[in-house]
Amino acid sequence: MKSTLTTEEKMMTPIDIFSDHHMHSTYSDGTDTIETMVKSAIKKGLHTIAITDHMPLPFKTRYAMDKQRLVAYRNEIDRVRQQYGHKLTILTGLEIEYIPQIATWIEDIVAMDWDVLIASVHSILVEGDHYMVNGNEQEFKKTLDHAFKGDIKALYQQYYQTIQQAAATQWFDIAGHLDVIKKHNGANPSFDETDSWHQTLIEQTLDLLKTHHLKMEINTSGLNHPAKAAYPSPWIIRSAVKRGIPIVMGSDSHSPETLGRYFDRINGLMENPE
Repeated sequence: MKSTLTTEEKMMTPIDIFSDHHMHSTYSDGTDTIETMVKSAIKKGLHTIAITDHMPLPFKTRYAMDKQRLVAYRNEIDRVRQQYGHKLTILTGLEIEYIPQIATWIEDIVAMDWDVLIASVHSILVEGDHYMVNGNEQEFKKTLDHAFKGDIKALYQQYYQTIQQAAATQWFDIAGHLDVIKKHNGANPSFDETDSWHQTLIEQTLDLLKTHHLKMEINTSGLNHPAKAAYPSPWIIRSAVKRGIPIVMGSDSHSPETLGRYFDRINGLMENPE
């Protein structure tokens, strides 16, 4: 498939590859401290970063921040900003895991005032049980088989409807890794991305991002995942650009080495090869 972006559309949607809006530290499931991440960003020549650890959740997971650490987290970002802020812009952020059933819990955290809030869907609650959509292959299979009785279409509908609900809250700045649910749809795909029902879900979601003034992230972590592709797919990026949805880059880095990784491939991430 050839790119359908015109030169004018590309010029209207500048993408800053020296800003990384998505990363994690030891406050959630990252491997290193906030200060180490900042030092790495400086070394790599980034001029703006957002520290966006996973928000606390009202149930135990392997990745979410402990709610009791939220104040310390914010204070640590303030401290490193005071120390390194003359070298780059450091934004205080969170990756919010939007789950409609805990909207009141999320709203209290959102109200703390943040520079950047990412809206992501990592999991789904079904009849009170927590099912991962952005986990390992076994977790995804459990979600599909147990929670959705093997109905891939129903799972995808629930996933994108949740993103749409998140956008409608108007709490967020960025839609994170929009099609991360494709993570395990690689070598043995459950469906074809060109299926009309899937494209309709995407188009509806992009329309709501536009309506509620969210930016969309190009998340390069998928290049190291089973998907072997950035999130979202090139055709989705093109559809977002045509709507005038602002694009930001996010490495979703969990270690200092991967900050800004693959950002220099932006043209390839936006366009399928001929």
